[in-house]
Amino acid sequence: MDRLLVPLTSDCPSLLFGGKFADLEALSSGDPERVRPSLETSPRGLLGAAARPGRQVALVFGANGFVGAHLVARLSREPEVERIYAAVRPAEGSTLWQRLEQTWGEYQVEDIAREKIRPLAVTPTRPHFGLGRHGYRELAAEVDQVFNCASSTDYTAGYLQLRDDWVLGLLRVLQFCIDHRPKHFTYLGSVGALLYADPSDFRRPDSWWYSGYCQMKWLNGELVRWLARDGALSVTLSVTPYVLGSTRVGRDPGQHYSWWRVIEVAKSIGCIWDGPGMNYCPVDVLADALVVNAMRNEPLAELLPCNPVPYDNRLFSDLIGLDLVDYEVFHARASRLVSPRRLGALLSSSLDELTRTTNRTAILPPGLDESWCDHRQLYRMYLDNIDFRDVSVRRRFAGQG
Repeated sequence: MDRLLVPLTSDCPSLLFGGKFADLEALSSGDPERVRPSLETSPRGLLGAAARPGRQVALVFGANGFVGAHLVARLSREPEVERIYAAVRPAEGSTLWQRLEQTWGEYQVEDIAREKIRPLAVTPTRPHFGLGRHGYRELAAEVDQVFNCASSTDYTAGYLQLRDDWVLGLLRVLQFCIDHRPKHFTYLGSVGALLYADPSDFRRPDSWWYSGYCQMKWLNGELVRWLARDGALSVTLSVTPYVLGSTRVGRDPGQHYSWWRVIEVAKSIGCIWDGPGMNYCPVDVLADALVVNAMRNEPLAELLPCNPVPYDNRLFSDLIGLDLVDYEVFHARASRLVSPRRLGALLSSSLDELTRTTNRTAILPPGLDESWCDHRQLYRMYLDNIDFRDVSVRRRFAGQG
């Protein structure tokens, strides 16, 4: 007997699963097969009607975020793209344009063809994106490609706290890519999902690294991979590492990122471990990779946009003047001297093992310029933009001889 296929949410009728809690079953078992979707095509969907989705009209979710703002600007410079709908969450006291301009100003984003951009108050966390049936239908009939940069970055929330917004929200975006005309879909995943490689990883208690956020990214990434493998939709999963400042400006969210907090700890205690540096991607390189790939006749189904040349932590030893030590020595010094309340969660797992697990070989669109990858020059610029704290901890450590 065929299994009963049901949607996870009623407003995504074209995406069917083996149970209404298929995502929870996948996470409980560590079995990605549980979240393999089947597509039910209906008069709403026109899958197979075109060999390749168009390129002219793009929709970017999370357009006023760090990555999204750079991506909107990059799309506006693409000759084939005629219009970009920039999805921005409304905020009291600010217009949608003001929110976009604020982000562009904060990160010094320039060279923007503003005449192509249409800010739009839409959100994937609401049915019909909050547009109503008519507005949703008109948008679905116009858009050619969708980029999803919207996501939570809360490492303290559990998966169930993130599910309604960021898993069911992804399904709404995928349903949109099916409705009325086929659309190419690009999803920004995370290398944090690579921490879930073995069934035992799914039985770990939640922690800073093995978090609800990483579980959500694993689940969503596997769902997108299934769509690519089954040829159900034109999709690209970008397994994204730490996205740092642009190659020109070097400004990013700073110590909001775990990687900069790790460097802060190293600077505070005067040493760093002798191991590989964390993979990263400058935000302008990421935006370029996503757009170049989406414009291809056959977009790659998976990207891993990161430094094509590896590097190690000796770089920070040279740039900041840190001792290079074994990881056990680094961890012991950091655990003894860094406030556990503020940064203890960062050291709950081996940073060396986490780095080795998530560092993978770059997957970039053919022909993408790789000359940007000068680690020393880039990190010198990044470090100039970071205001590190805890200098007193380093002094106290130095006083111990």
